[in-house]
Amino acid sequence: TCRTEVVRTDSFSACAKSSLRRDHQSVPPFCASLCGSCAAMAFMWTWLMEAPGYVDRSPLFPNPLVCLRDMSQSAAGEVFERLPWNGVETWLRETFEWLYLSWYMDWGLVMQTVGLAVVLTAIRMVLNSLLFKRIPKWVDMNKDGTDKLPESLWKVIMYSITWSWAIYLIATENYFVDLKTHWEGWTPGEAVDNSLRWLYILQIGFYLHFAYGTVYMDTVRQDFVVLILHHALTIALLLFSYTVRFHKIGLLVLFLQDFGDVVLEFAKISVYFKERGGREYVVPEYFANFFFAIFTLQHVLFRLYWFPTKVMYSSMHVSVVVYPGGPFYLPFNLMLLALYAMQVYWFKFIVRVLVRILVHGDKVNDSREDEEKDKNTKSKKQN
Repeated sequence: TCRTEVVRTDSFSACAKSSLRRDHQSVPPFCASLCGSCAAMAFMWTWLMEAPGYVDRSPLFPNPLVCLRDMSQSAAGEVFERLPWNGVETWLRETFEWLYLSWYMDWGLVMQTVGLAVVLTAIRMVLNSLLFKRIPKWVDMNKDGTDKLPESLWKVIMYSITWSWAIYLIATENYFVDLKTHWEGWTPGEAVDNSLRWLYILQIGFYLHFAYGTVYMDTVRQDFVVLILHHALTIALLLFSYTVRFHKIGLLVLFLQDFGDVVLEFAKISVYFKERGGREYVVPEYFANFFFAIFTLQHVLFRLYWFPTKVMYSSMHVSVVVYPGGPFYLPFNLMLLALYAMQVYWFKFIVRVLVRILVHGDKVNDSREDEEKDKNTKSKKQN
C-alpha cells in the first residue's frame, strides 16, 4: 500500500511539472520580453523624474538625460511665455530688450576688434613670407603640404594662445562646476574684468581675420559654406554675449571650443610632414594618429557632451531658475543650438576618417580635402 502511494505521488508530481512546463511554453517569448522592457522603462522614467538637477552643483560628468529633462521643461515654458499668443506686452518687452542691446553696445570694443583683425592679417602675411612658407622648402615637403602648412602653423599658434588664456580664466573662477555663477548678480552693463575683455577682443578680431582668410588665403574645402557660417555665428555670439553681459558663459564656450582646434592643427601638421623628399616617414604618421585620436575623444567629450550638459544646460535651465524672465532667452539659445548643430555636422567627417582607418586601413587625412580632390579629379577627366 505504501509503495502504491509513492508511485501515485511521483506520477502526480510528474503530471504537475509537465502541466507547468506546458503553461510556461504557452507564453510567447515576445510578450515576456515586452513586459520586461516596459517594466524597465517605467523604472527608468520614475528614476529620471525624481533625479535632482544640477543647479547648485554640476558634476564633472552630468547625466545627459537629466539635463535634457530640465532643458526641455524650462525651454517649453519660456517659449510659451515669449511668443505672440501671450499678447502685445510680451512683444513690447522683447522690443525693450533690443533697445537695451543697442544702448549697451561697446563700440570701442568693436573698433578695437576690427583694427586687431587688420593687424593679425598683416602679421600673418609677414610670418608667411619670412618663415611659414620657407619651412616646407627647407624640409623638401610635397606640394600639398607646401600649400597648407602655413595655414596650420598660424592657426595652431593663435588657438594655443586663446585656449591657454581661457584655461587661466576658468581656473581662477568656478564657472565649470557652479553654473549659478553665470547668472547670479547679473546686471545690465555690469563691469567686465579687463583680462576677459581683452580675450573677447582677441577672439573677435581673430575670427574676423579668420573669415577673411577662409575666403582669400586658405585652402577651399568641402565645408566652405558651413565654415563661413560658423565664423559669422561665432562673431555674432561673441559680440552678443559680451554686450548683454553673458560673458561668463561665453568664456565657458571658448574653453570648450578652442582645444579641439589646437589638436586638429597639430594632427594636420604631422600629416604634412609625412612626405618629404619623395619619401614617407613613419614618425609623423605616429604623431598624426596620436593627435587624431585625442581630437576624436575631445570632440565627443568637449563639443558633443560637455557643450550641451554645461553650456546649454546653464543657458536653457539654470538661467530660468536663477533669473526668471531674464532677457534674450530665445536669441541666445537659438545661436547656441545652431553652434551645436555645426559640431554634430563636423562629427560626420571624423566618423568618415575613422571608418577609413579602421575598416579600409587608410592613413589619417582630412576627409573634406579628399573629397575636394576627388571632385577636381572627376572634373578634369570630364574635360
